[in-house]
Amino acid sequence: MQMTRNDSVAAIQPGEMVWVPGGRFRMGSDRHYPEEKPVHSVAVGGFWIDRYPVTNAQFRKFVEKTGYVTFAEIPPDAADYPGAPPSMLKAGSLVFTAPKRPIDRRDITNWWTFTFGANWCGATAPRTR
Repeated sequence: MQMTRNDSVAAIQPGEMVWVPGGRFRMGSDRHYPEEKPVHSVAVGGFWIDRYPVTNAQFRKFVEKTGYVTFAEIPPDAADYPGAPPSMLKAGSLVFTAPKRPIDRRDITNWWTFTFGANWCGATAPRTR
């Protein structure tokens, strides 16, 4: 669904959000990790974004009022990931866990873990829609 600047959402309070106009940009990198290749042009529609950081409780209220589903809650389409094992084609996301000791910062797996059923609404199980 394409949003416009005039679209309103019940959870939006005046002054708490700002409109970011859509446009085109180049996404990816040909100089870093292989999974970021190739650099390609992408168009993004305009969107509203909170002016300040959002708490999990505020995000939960937004989800309850709007029925919003995050990208992490949508199972991946196998056609977008040729060769991926079927066991990995489930909804999920990277989840941050603060290290309790000094770590090797060159390895993101020391603080990021892919988690099936990840969500940011405080639920302990994946939401169903």
